[in-house]
Amino acid sequence: MAGSVNLILIAKGVRTLAFGAVSVLTPIYLAMLGYPPQLVGLGIFFIVAGNAVSNILLTWYGNLVGRRRMLVAFSSLMAASGALLFLGGPFPLLAAALAMGNISTTGTEAGPFQSIEVGVLPRLAGARIGRVLGVYNVIGYSASALGALAASLPSYVEDPLMAIRDMYLGYAAVGVILASIYAGMEGLNSSKASAGLSHVSPAARADIGKLSALFAVDAFGGGLVSQSIVSYWFYVRYGASLRELGIIFLAVNSVTAASIIAAPLVAERLGNLKTMVYTHMVSSAFLILIPLASTLPGSLLFLLLRQSTSQMDVPTRQAFMAQIFGDEERVPAMAITNTARSLAALPGAPIAGSAIAVGLLGLPFLLSGSSKIAYDAAIYLSYRERAS
Repeated sequence: MAGSVNLILIAKGVRTLAFGAVSVLTPIYLAMLGYPPQLVGLGIFFIVAGNAVSNILLTWYGNLVGRRRMLVAFSSLMAASGALLFLGGPFPLLAAALAMGNISTTGTEAGPFQSIEVGVLPRLAGARIGRVLGVYNVIGYSASALGALAASLPSYVEDPLMAIRDMYLGYAAVGVILASIYAGMEGLNSSKASAGLSHVSPAARADIGKLSALFAVDAFGGGLVSQSIVSYWFYVRYGASLRELGIIFLAVNSVTAASIIAAPLVAERLGNLKTMVYTHMVSSAFLILIPLASTLPGSLLFLLLRQSTSQMDVPTRQAFMAQIFGDEERVPAMAITNTARSLAALPGAPIAGSAIAVGLLGLPFLLSGSSKIAYDAAIYLSYRERAS
């Protein structure tokens, strides 16, 4: 199964390279088309809603249709989304394109691709799963960093709007590449052709429900400060150019990738749950400080400090779930908890867009940091005995 693990890692890199670019470009693209902050926030809302719908479809039909076929279908939707965004048009058409594209609005994913990949990796990787998940996420954030840098390329040409549209063609091409990768991949499908959660034990269903509620609290906070929102916030608050934003998020995702390397090593000493909670609480404190700085360098410093620990919970959370759930339970568990995350994140972009529109620039960061700290305390109290 080593070949399938390698193909998953390649797919992760290709996909997050594209996500890193469009997560920075999309709010700026909508703003350049003349849409106000409220509609920029609504556009990001449709991205998150599309991810939620995709995870719901995966939960109920993934085993019946086949996970490989589902991945090929989602990749094809990426290609169609990129083509529609290239063509442009009225806001409803753009919203539909954003919803179908399974785009990530942040460096970390909550869409169907990751639900399947992280769900099957423990079986494919075996005892190496902790390190493999670390590599998986390092690749993701490193590629996202390069994608963010690529987002600055339109600023170097005479017609940046047309150049942004051309980059959505690149996004469409990535969808085609992913479809070809998944079409030849082995070891993805479940041995149980059942719908929904009929093959999941009652105890696992209880854990899925509890974790969905806990992750929803975290995701609500994350939706307020997704990479797309923070990109737009720097654009409004400090007048950051597309060129500056590309460099900013290259640095942000590079710092994140470096922290991901350390996460499995820290978890081997502290355990997955403690690593998740301790690092996440520190990052939330820095998050609240970002809008309190009065200069672009000051806000950027707190953003980088936040990113130095904020995503160390990602591979450790995935490893934590691999401990809790059995092989046949992991993909539906990932899909359902990611659905909960996506649904909880839905209000974030409209709230942040409205707050920015009326000048409450610090509100999204304050709400986000507070909800994330509440999540950290709740998940630690809920699972500390089982994780010890």
